[in-house]
Amino acid sequence: MRYFSLIILSVFLASCGFNSNSIGEIKLFPVKNDNQYEYVDREGKIMINPQFSEATVFRNGFALVQTSGDKPQWGYIGEDGKYSITANYKSATVFNEEIAWVISENAAPTAIDTKGAVKFTIQDAEEVRIYNEGLAAYSTMTETGETKWGFLDKEGKVKINPQFSIVDKFSDGKCAVKNTDNKWGYIDKEGKITINYQFEDAVSFRNGKAVVRSGGKAGLIDAKGKFLINPQFTEMTNDGDVFLVNQDGKYGWIDKDGKITINPQFGDAYPFSGGKLAAVLSGKNWGYIDKDGKISINPQFDKALPFNGKLALVLSAGKVGFIDMDGKYVINPQFDGVAEDFVYFLCTGKTGYDNVHTDFFNIGAITSKVKFDAPDGIPFKSSISDIKNKYKKSNDDFSKQSSETQLVSQGKILRDVTYDFYLYGGSPWKSEEVQVNTGYYTNNETRYTFMEDFIAKGYAFVINLNGNAGSKSDLIFAALEQSLTGFTKVENTSVESRGVTYRNASNQSVNLIKEGNQIIILMGSEGVAMSQ
Repeated sequence: MRYFSLIILSVFLASCGFNSNSIGEIKLFPVKNDNQYEYVDREGKIMINPQFSEATVFRNGFALVQTSGDKPQWGYIGEDGKYSITANYKSATVFNEEIAWVISENAAPTAIDTKGAVKFTIQDAEEVRIYNEGLAAYSTMTETGETKWGFLDKEGKVKINPQFSIVDKFSDGKCAVKNTDNKWGYIDKEGKITINYQFEDAVSFRNGKAVVRSGGKAGLIDAKGKFLINPQFTEMTNDGDVFLVNQDGKYGWIDKDGKITINPQFGDAYPFSGGKLAAVLSGKNWGYIDKDGKISINPQFDKALPFNGKLALVLSAGKVGFIDMDGKYVINPQFDGVAEDFVYFLCTGKTGYDNVHTDFFNIGAITSKVKFDAPDGIPFKSSISDIKNKYKKSNDDFSKQSSETQLVSQGKILRDVTYDFYLYGGSPWKSEEVQVNTGYYTNNETRYTFMEDFIAKGYAFVINLNGNAGSKSDLIFAALEQSLTGFTKVENTSVESRGVTYRNASNQSVNLIKEGNQIIILMGSEGVAMSQ
């Protein structure tokens, strides 16, 4: 079953480690029949009818679900299957610490409480994550297009300014953060570095210990950053008072001192996750071992997940079922799938629905970048020297044969919007044909002179709309037209002309063209051809 297998693989490769949380024993399982999710109890009885296109496990009485249909929306239900918070969001997170993040159509991330009441909105956030220890990670984009991460408190105020390349979450009062040199360290809740940047990778602390990677291997550090177990494993996962490790392609367990408790011998494995049995791959099948490494349930399943209470999910003959600790089916294999969030929780104690991306589309950022009197911040008719200085170009960067020279490639405006920018409508190189006498015969030769007093007569933008931005092309096109103050729309008479053309009293022309997920903007002064 490809769907199930891919989820399992992605969860394990994350290697985040199991962290217990307040869910405890799951009462209702989100399982899939055909194309819809339903909820069954621990005996397999349907408690909430199939109706959702996506679903999560219940956390503090709430489950995040997505409606079916042409325009699916996210909302929250109670254990009776009724909506506690109406499904009218484009995306949403699960609740954590009694706060969830939601995204409405063309809106920024908004924090809501368990009654659905709005707490605050973070207008300039690109992405936000659920709260942990009172702080939520959020990202913004700098003017140069870099993503920086910081943290918000529960009032929506900035607690730690965005300054990190990537962040994890707070746990044990610390958070792993990554700098621009791709090194990881740890900060406290004031944003102060407590463990210096030095690791290739790092995850959350648990019980005063954290798994880190150095020299291509995983090891264990204490709260001061001192190694308790030197880096030596391919993978290492915190599993309570022991650690699941991968050594030379085989999985086993070690204790906090690095002593092997279960020899690395399995082709794959999942953590004990607080239970008495762990799922392992032996040969071609999955079974379960106890904490002494002895087989407790013989390998017989296509896939097997950690136990939740006294039940474990297994896959057999393409169907999902649940077994007890004796390996007997309590719920026969009959379901087509299981919710991704359920798998994440069983394997890591976490959720795949812990973040949202803004849907607010800052069209102003695009119109400001284009700015017809100063495209990309260059006043129209700037000298070539000004352009060379701004873009750090040399004479040889400008084309001799073409009237176009690219100045910017894939510059970032917004998360899903990049731009290419060109000098358009002329070259700063002047050519002349000269005769060169070689002593035997005379050759004609083209010589080029760079004109330092060259004035740019035209520019061209290509606005690239990626991801969700592709659906905003009409809005962007309309906004660009509206920003053409002092310009008058003229009829395109040339057969080659496309889009719409505007001209002002100074005879400056602007041609706007929409092609798929690109908007092309050609602008030039008098005498510059604007068709493409």
